[in-house]
Amino acid sequence: MVSLICLGSCEDVLDLEDPSSPTSNTFFQSETELEIALAGVYESLNYVSWAPFPQLLDECTDYAFSRGNFGGTVPVTTGSLSSTDDIVVDFWNRFYTGIQRANNLLSNMDKAQEFSDPARFAEIRAETLFLRAMFYSYLTELYGDVPFRTEVTSSLDNLILPKTPKADIVAAILVDLEESADVLPQVQPDAARGRASADAAKALISRIALYNGDYALAAKSASAVINSGNHSLFPDYKSLFTVAGVGSSEVLLDLSYTEGTRVHALAKLQGTRFGGWCAYVPAQQTIDSYETINGLPIDEDPMYNPASPFENRDPRLSASIVLPGSEFTNFIIQQHSDSIATWRVEGGVNIERVFNVNSANPAGRKINDPVSGIEYTSAGSNRFTSFTGYFWRKYSEEPILFGSVTGTGADPTRSEQPIYLMRYAEVLLNYAEANIEAGTVNDSVVDVINQIRERAYNGSGLTYPAITTTDPTELRKIVRRERKVELANEGLRLFDIRRWQIAEKVMNTTLLGSPANGFSKVGGELRFVPVIDDDGFITYLGAPTQPRQELGNLDFRELEVRSFNPGKNYFWPIPQAEIDASGGVVTQNPGY
Repeated sequence: MVSLICLGSCEDVLDLEDPSSPTSNTFFQSETELEIALAGVYESLNYVSWAPFPQLLDECTDYAFSRGNFGGTVPVTTGSLSSTDDIVVDFWNRFYTGIQRANNLLSNMDKAQEFSDPARFAEIRAETLFLRAMFYSYLTELYGDVPFRTEVTSSLDNLILPKTPKADIVAAILVDLEESADVLPQVQPDAARGRASADAAKALISRIALYNGDYALAAKSASAVINSGNHSLFPDYKSLFTVAGVGSSEVLLDLSYTEGTRVHALAKLQGTRFGGWCAYVPAQQTIDSYETINGLPIDEDPMYNPASPFENRDPRLSASIVLPGSEFTNFIIQQHSDSIATWRVEGGVNIERVFNVNSANPAGRKINDPVSGIEYTSAGSNRFTSFTGYFWRKYSEEPILFGSVTGTGADPTRSEQPIYLMRYAEVLLNYAEANIEAGTVNDSVVDVINQIRERAYNGSGLTYPAITTTDPTELRKIVRRERKVELANEGLRLFDIRRWQIAEKVMNTTLLGSPANGFSKVGGELRFVPVIDDDGFITYLGAPTQPRQELGNLDFRELEVRSFNPGKNYFWPIPQAEIDASGGVVTQNPGY
């Protein structure tokens, strides 16, 4: 932060850490320049480390396995995080850059007031307050108490600040968000998609208040968004995360990408090795978190068949995750590690058998395809599966993954697919949870949960399992399950498991992948069903497992031994460079 503070100081100098930024003495002379400065603040929010930052955060949780440590998530999941790890430093620097840009704009924008449209001038200020509040909301959830600066430095005397208690920062940014909500339009027009609105400000208030235990405010702010009538759930959950859902009224705020400015590689990270890297992949624990179509956890439903574990499940499972035997990028995804060939599919019809040149490690194995009878020789790692047996479908952009291999599509490392930061579904769940925790359960709480469940089943031909109970204990378990499956791969899970104080449970375990060669042993012979407790923690006591390897067998695969120390890991460490630069004024978090 100290290195970034130079921007906006009393000297008319260019910040060498941020050479694209303007200087305060020569800029802010027109409304156009205010818009340029505001764009710089928005740009700071769009943090990408191969993956956009929300997905990077979810890779730090019990959702998924990171093959190859893309984005530096493995130290987080294995409990070895240090104050010099890239992920710790990068989030800190990125969001404090945004804060300094916001402070520079807020401190200098009055110079352009007489040259600006009054209404737009007020909106620019409100958008900047919103963005600064969002930066601080992430910083306080990740690091706890942090230095809190709301203006640019005017001298070296106030260059270094100690940490401010998280509660004080939260109180201040909630005030800023209330001001923003009073000024901004309720929703932004299509031409301004991705910009803050009054409803987005109220949604962010509901999130921050929920995270910090102010349930009355969380419910009130969520209710304001609900009662505005501006938003509804997109009818098709699966399509919501494709180009079809972009700009829908369900999305309150998104991160936008454009070639030539900023792009991301999420589809490449998540996709099969036919066009992707299968680096970010869901774990077995995530698959087992989805209910059956009877609205029950799998260990509570006698109709659940562990030999066919993907049948009769919440439709959001197959909408969010590519399962073995399903179609993805015009090929049937295989679970078996020795699947030497698979079907190419067009319009739901199997067209031809395709040799999987990368299947069945080690290379040089000769295997007969049981369908065609042709003998193939393997060459590497399986192209149509992953170490977990699963892939994220959400945000994986099948057309560009397929096109990158066939030469008919864009480069999946340069995706322009928007990433959602806030959805109406989250607002509904905020409302439900806040009322449950406040002890104000009524029919409206049950109704908003059922709205989400009903949408999940839309188009499935099945009747959704409606919630009828008003028992707070049962509703708490239901809402927590709903948040886990509805918001999967959207960047909120890390903060949920922290504030519910269950991270020390769900992150102290061995992450598993599916049996490499199917469920005939685990589900068929052993009829094994994991046990799910009230916190949604899934245990596999007695299940056969084996260390992860390319050629697996019929046992669950052990992907990674997770570790979480509740004495320190509920917050990340402060970057060591920050502590050193401050001369120890900024202190380290406990345990690091």
